[in-house]
Amino acid sequence: GASIAALMVYSGHQVNVAFVLLMMPLLGVIYLTYRSSTKRVEAEQQKNAELNRVFLSTIEALAMAIDAKDQVTHGHIRRVQRYTMALAETVGIKDDKQTKALEAAALLHDTGKLAVPEYILNKPGPLTSSEFERMKLHAAVGADILKSIDFPYPVVPIVRHHHENWNGTGYPDNLSGTDIPIGARILSVVDCFDALTSDRPYRPRLTDEDAINILLERRGSMYDPLVVDTFVRVYK
Repeated sequence: GASIAALMVYSGHQVNVAFVLLMMPLLGVIYLTYRSSTKRVEAEQQKNAELNRVFLSTIEALAMAIDAKDQVTHGHIRRVQRYTMALAETVGIKDDKQTKALEAAALLHDTGKLAVPEYILNKPGPLTSSEFERMKLHAAVGADILKSIDFPYPVVPIVRHHHENWNGTGYPDNLSGTDIPIGARILSVVDCFDALTSDRPYRPRLTDEDAINILLERRGSMYDPLVVDTFVRVYK
């Protein structure tokens, strides 16, 4: 288009038959080139969309296998994913990569439980201190397992740090405040709420109100105050 405009100016606006005949092949070449390029881009986009669907399906299959192993928390990861994505939108996360990372991390945050013995996962009573230390390894182990997958978005940091505390007393790296990835801060609040409102062998489920009160007690110590306040406002 710029070339045609320049030639028209150069010709002194004397558009004659010869000029039109000169321009028509150029216009045709430009149109055919653009159409060909557009088709290639559309084909590549369709291919990427299909690969992404396969990728997400594989992630979901892995997550379902993990969920099936843990008889105590069956169905937990699906609920956590649903709540996490809704809370992230309300908090204001718009970045596409961050959103996709949260979507995958919510499904895969318990991957490390594959390395935790089933007698600990399904124990009908409180864990001993040594059993709890073993359970705590699941965050780091899960991140290490997921490192082998070349995610196009930052899934691993969310999985690794979803048990860090706002005041730095969490695990595995004792991160605090905004050093904890925002995705992990969102996931930790949702993960806690769903755990509290689910039946466990060592206690019945709590009411939503009791669970909310516990989150508020932990606000500013375990959990990001902004995330807790947002969750309390919109969780229903």
